[in-house]
Amino acid sequence: MINRIHDYMIHNKMIEEGGCILAAVSGGADSMCLLEILRELQAKAGFQLRVLHVHHGLRESAEGDLEYVAGYCAASGIPFEAVRVDAAGYAAEAGMSVEEAARHLRYEALESAAERWDCENKPKSDSESSQQTEDIHCRIAVAHHLEDQAETVLFNLVRGSRLRGLRGMLPVNGRIIRPLLECSRGEIEEFLRERGIAWREDETNEDVRYARNLLRREVMPLLERINSGAAQHIAKAAEEAAETEEFLRIETEKAVKACRETQEDSRARAVHDSQNIENRQSPIIISIPILLKEPPLIRRRVVYEAIAEAAGRKKDLRDVHVQDVLRLAQKNGNGRLDVFAGVSVEKSYDRLIFFAAPEGLRQAASPAPAASRRWPMDAGEYSCRVFDFDGNLAAVSRKQYTKWFDYDKIGAFPSFRTRREGDRITIDESGRSKSIARYMIDAKIPAELRGRIVLPAAGKEILWVPAGLTAEAVRSSDSGRISASYMVSGHTRRILEISWKPAGGL
Repeated sequence: MINRIHDYMIHNKMIEEGGCILAAVSGGADSMCLLEILRELQAKAGFQLRVLHVHHGLRESAEGDLEYVAGYCAASGIPFEAVRVDAAGYAAEAGMSVEEAARHLRYEALESAAERWDCENKPKSDSESSQQTEDIHCRIAVAHHLEDQAETVLFNLVRGSRLRGLRGMLPVNGRIIRPLLECSRGEIEEFLRERGIAWREDETNEDVRYARNLLRREVMPLLERINSGAAQHIAKAAEEAAETEEFLRIETEKAVKACRETQEDSRARAVHDSQNIENRQSPIIISIPILLKEPPLIRRRVVYEAIAEAAGRKKDLRDVHVQDVLRLAQKNGNGRLDVFAGVSVEKSYDRLIFFAAPEGLRQAASPAPAASRRWPMDAGEYSCRVFDFDGNLAAVSRKQYTKWFDYDKIGAFPSFRTRREGDRITIDESGRSKSIARYMIDAKIPAELRGRIVLPAAGKEILWVPAGLTAEAVRSSDSGRISASYMVSGHTRRILEISWKPAGGL
């Protein structure tokens, strides 16, 4: 098992000669296995090893976890550091679940410790760095294993993820490395028993009120009754999804390069009427004939990248925007379309020209400061209706205070209520989500208002957080955040339309 994990780490470029690994060790079976294997590999692979244990202040038994890990490290000669945080207090202050607060504080502590270690390894003089092209970077090793990967894929899948979410957890993601990602929980525990290494049990892992525990304790056992290799098969599918996404990324880069015209090409052709393209805020120009030769999936990805580059962001960029541009590309004659975040697209003969809004207009369209904005405070400010959808995505409402959702995915009218612990909103099509508390903090909604805002909800999923309305009703491109889990698609059959009309009118 040690040799297999060593090969896996080399294959995924997790370690290098003279590198540094900071192991996150809770005292549970997974992290103790990780620590023991890294201890064994330390001399062979030539890396430095340290341990960080985060005490979240949530359980009386957690003090014993800290003491156990500290004792193991002392006996093994491994540098050890413990960090104490107040997860419950942070959760109350930030308005998020305790579980989410603990995870946030844990990774914050790990990142801080890794940065300090990087600073220690920086060359102290020019002579010391003469043979060194870059600083040594500390990696953070976490103990996610095969079943964790399967649960992550299922979690993303049931929330409506696309290909990116089906990749699950990557072996390497920035500083984070996952050496045990191909090992099963059974292998981990057998390894520890063979070596006589004990581990600590976290009693909260049995609480099925948490989605992860529910998947682990109830859903995965049912799937394994169908096929005993369910976890392995799901994890393998995640690996192939990651490989497919990487392949598509490379193919998209090639396609963008093939489709995109340079400014020199544009000046040479001089076909855009009397307008001088080089004076139009560095437009992105795509050849329609070359674009349409690409497979549909690559076409969509090329247009997505062009819109995102022109807009300067990907947040809130949806498939419906991409489809609008593709319809423009295939229509007869020339045309123009306002797409997303101040980006407009012109069809000029056989080219698509993506223009960003001038900087001055972008600033004028920015939302007003939070202090001068207001949000829905009464369920009566909302109205709903359900109607059949003919599949025409061009008809999807883009009004600032009217949003469309896939009613069949929701299955019922939403409830309109203030936020509750555990509420989340899915923020992109890969299935990533945020707690509503964290979203409100990031959106700079005043703390005194967060608990009073009324929102449409389907269970624990918030469907829409409208952008705050200014007292002067100044329009902007910001319409807040809608859940990516219930967005309208070409497969939608019934629409749930939700409108917000503030008390007193606009």
